Amino acid sequence: LNLTINSGEIVGLAGVSGNGQRELAEAINGLRGVESGEINFFSVDLANKSSHYVISQGMGYIPEERNIEGIVPSFSIKENLILKDYEDEKFAKHHFLKNKAIGANADKLIEDYDVRCPGMMTSAGSLSGGNIQKVILAREMTRKPKFLIAVYPTRGLDLGAIEFIHRELLRIRREGIGILLISEELDEIINLSDRVAVIYKGQIQKVLPHTEANRRSLGILMAGVKDEQ
Repeated sequence: LNLTINSGEIVGLAGVSGNGQRELAEAINGLRGVESGEINFFSVDLANKSSHYVISQGMGYIPEERNIEGIVPSFSIKENLILKDYEDEKFAKHHFLKNKAIGANADKLIEDYDVRCPGMMTSAGSLSGGNIQKVILAREMTRKPKFLIAVYPTRGLDLGAIEFIHRELLRIRREGIGILLISEELDEIINLSDRVAVIYKGQIQKVLPHTEANRRSLGILMAGVKDEQ
């Protein structure tokens, strides 16, 4: 598989479920081993590096399974918001957590991302799907990542949450962050992406510019036909 994504652009990855999307996202994020090749991330090879190392390099990740991989359901919202930064000096000193700073961080992000909840001590697992996704997005964005991988970021969400997620993705693109958007929703892919790559059986069939990406052209490629006869 060969794919290049630049800063400040959204590349949508279209494909029928089960064609390697999950494996690709996990390999990039250090959750799955790589047999050969490189994952070049700002001149650093991430292939077969630990997820902790990948995070430290500035990778943001919205996983496919928000309830299992995106949060710790039994942890509070404020705890979930620092899952990747609990050792940072902003939130800890000599391995002791700074509860005041953690609480202030949660208050700000709950307001900024319009997380509907009784309070920061609410267990994240009790939230609606849309609000869980907002917690994940808030955590990833506040870390100021260099790049973001978003896997099915709006699947199962209501229209209000979908619109909010889309606005945030477009906002961070304008700020110069590159995004790999993995989705089975063709309208989402077409409307948000600067370029669209189609994956079939673990291989990139073709990368189309936004102007050439439509339901027909993508559908043909998703079926495994590289060139229309």
